Amino acid sequence: MPDDLSVKCEQLLKEPEIRFAGFLDMMGNLVVGSFRDNVKPLKNDDERKKMFIEAVLRIRTRQDFDDNLGSVSYAAARRKKVVTFTFSLDNMVLFISAEPDVDIDQTARKIMNICSIESP
Repeated sequence: MPDDLSVKCEQLLKEPEIRFAGFLDMMGNLVVGSFRDNVKPLKNDDERKKMFIEAVLRIRTRQDFDDNLGSVSYAAARRKKVVTFTFSLDNMVLFISAEPDVDIDQTARKIMNICSIESP
């Protein structure tokens, strides 16, 4: 399975607006993923690990509301220097960071197409 995920990360990183693509386990560990070539990370490894754990916790918390609100297709946060996306998959989380000026919905649809993620 990690090989399939690596291929998806490589496909995602071909998109010029995507800075980072990675798959996290449900403990927030990076299973596979990397930055696009020539992208300077904005956080060090420890800070990224905290960010990954927090992303997984947010997804798990949101799932508490799935029964009455429906499941979340994706979550995005626009920050000054980056836009982050999280997608909940079966037992993983797809974490993406993109350039700050992206069209969030258009980029999310592109990511979902590349990774064959269906809208709930």
